[in-house]
Amino acid sequence: MVILAIALTPILFVAAIQAYVDGKQSLEIRRSDLLGIADRAIDEVEQELITSESMLKIFSEQIAAGRCSDVQSWLTPEMPSLINVAFFDENGVSQCTASGETGFTIYDQAWNEALKNGQVFLRTDSFMGKGAKESMFAIFYRMEYRGEYVGAAGFGMAAEDLADMLSGVEKSAQNQVDLALADDNLAVFGDELPVALQKEWVETAHAEDGGHLFIVSDEVGKSWDVVLNRVGPGDLYAVAVRQSPGLFDEVTLRPAVMIGLPLLSFSIALASAWFAVDELVLKWLLRLRRLAYTYGRGEYDARPDQDFQMAPEEISSLALAMDRMSERIGKRDHDLKAAVSERDAALKEIHHRVKNNLQIVTSFLNLQSRRVTDPESRAAINSTRLRIDALSVVHQTLYQHDDLDIVHLGTFFEHLLGHLSNALGLDELDVDLTYDIEDLPLRADDAIPLALFVLEAITNSTKYAFVEDGGEIHVLLKEQDQGLLLAIRDNGSGAESDTAKVSGTGLGSKLMSAFERQLNGKMEVSTAPGEGYEVRLFVPHRTS
Repeated sequence: MVILAIALTPILFVAAIQAYVDGKQSLEIRRSDLLGIADRAIDEVEQELITSESMLKIFSEQIAAGRCSDVQSWLTPEMPSLINVAFFDENGVSQCTASGETGFTIYDQAWNEALKNGQVFLRTDSFMGKGAKESMFAIFYRMEYRGEYVGAAGFGMAAEDLADMLSGVEKSAQNQVDLALADDNLAVFGDELPVALQKEWVETAHAEDGGHLFIVSDEVGKSWDVVLNRVGPGDLYAVAVRQSPGLFDEVTLRPAVMIGLPLLSFSIALASAWFAVDELVLKWLLRLRRLAYTYGRGEYDARPDQDFQMAPEEISSLALAMDRMSERIGKRDHDLKAAVSERDAALKEIHHRVKNNLQIVTSFLNLQSRRVTDPESRAAINSTRLRIDALSVVHQTLYQHDDLDIVHLGTFFEHLLGHLSNALGLDELDVDLTYDIEDLPLRADDAIPLALFVLEAITNSTKYAFVEDGGEIHVLLKEQDQGLLLAIRDNGSGAESDTAKVSGTGLGSKLMSAFERQLNGKMEVSTAPGEGYEVRLFVPHRTS
C-alpha cells in the first residue's frame, strides 16, 4: 500500500496541477469568450455614440440658432436612437428643443458646470427628462463665442434603442448569452438579466481596462458568469451574462492522467492561440481604430511611433502609413484654415471699403441737398441718403465681427436706430424712439432688407403720425414660431383703414412691400383714428 501510495503520489500531484491549471484556464477562456461577445455587441453602440458626437458638432450652429426640430428630422433616419435635440444657454436653461416646450433647466446642473469648466463632450448616465416617456442618455457639446462659454447643444438618445443594438450578436442554444447596457447608477437596458448588478462590479470595470469576469449565484443556486466592459469614455457599460458550468468543472481533478494531460495540452494550445491572436492582431487593431478616431477628431499631431514599436511588422507599417497620411491631412487642413483666414480678412476689407464708399456717396448727397431749393426734391434726396446710411451700417457691422455671413441684430439695430434718430431729427420733433431687440443671429443677405424695412416704417411714422406734440415710436424684434417678429408702433393720430399707409403710391410703401416679398415674410397693419399705427412683419427662418 505504501509503495502504491508512493507510486500514485506523482500521478495525483500531476492531476492536481492539471486540474488547477485547467480551472484557471477555463476561467480565462470564459472571460475572453464573454468579453469577445460583449466587444462585438458594443461595436454598433459605440459607433452610434461616436457618430452622435460628430453630428452634434457638425449641426451645433443650427441647433444654437433654434433649428432643433429640423436637425432631428434630418438625423433620425440615420440615427434611430435619437429622440430629442436641444440647446441650453450658459445657465443650463433650454432655448430650443425638438420636443416639448422650452424654458426647462438641464436635468443635472453638474453637467452644465462640467461643460462650463472646459469639457468639450459629455456623456451622461441614464435619466428621465422633463415630460419624457422613456429613459435616455444624453450627449452634450460645449459651444463658445469669442472664447466664452455660451451654452451646450445636446442629443437625447433612447436607452432602449441603444440597448437594441446589442442584439446583433448571434445566440445559439448552446451558448445563450443575455446582453444589456448599464450605467453607473446600475440602471439596466436590454435583456432582463438573471442576476442583479452590484456597485463594486461597476467600480471594478471602470478602473480596469479590458473587462472583468464575476461569478455569482442566484436565489435558486445557479451559477452565472458576468462580464462588464466599458463603452467608450463615458460611464456606460456592456453587460454579458451566461450560465456558469459550475465549481465542479473548474477545479475537480481529472480521473485519469492519460486523458487529462491531452486535454490540458489542448487547453493550453487553445489559450496560447487566443493569446497570440490577441497579442499579435486584436489589440493592435483596436489601437489602430482608436488612432483613426483620434485623426477623425482633427488631432493630427498624435504620433503612433511609441505605441506600435512592439507591433507585428505589417501592423507597424500600416500605423506608419496612417501617420504619414495624418501629416499630409494636417498640412492640408492648416493650409485650408490659412486660406479661409485670408479670405475673411479680404472680405472684412471689402466691407470696410464698401462702407467708406457709401459714406462718400452720402456726403455727395448732402452737398447736393444744400443746392436744391425744391422741398420735395430735397426730401427725396434725404430719403435716399437714409437708405444708403442703412446699408453702410450693415457693412460696418459685418467687418467689425468675426462671422462675416451673420449679423447679430442686437448690436446692429442699436447702431441703426441711433443713427436714424439723429438723421431724422427726432429730438427736435420731440419724438422718442424706443426699442426692444433680441440679439438674434441673421444672415447678412436678410439683414439688409430687414434694416431698410425698419427705415421706411420709422420714416413713415415720422412723416404722418405726429402733428405738433411729438410722441413715441417703439421697435420690437423677437423670435417667435420658428421665425422673427418685427413690429414698429407709434402713438400718433392713426389712419382711417388698416392699409392706408402701406398700399399707397409712395416709394416708401412700395419698398416695404418689396422687402416683405424679398424676406418671404407676411406684413400686417393695424390702425385707427386716434389710436396710433402699427406694422408687423413676420419673417420665417430659412430652411437652407
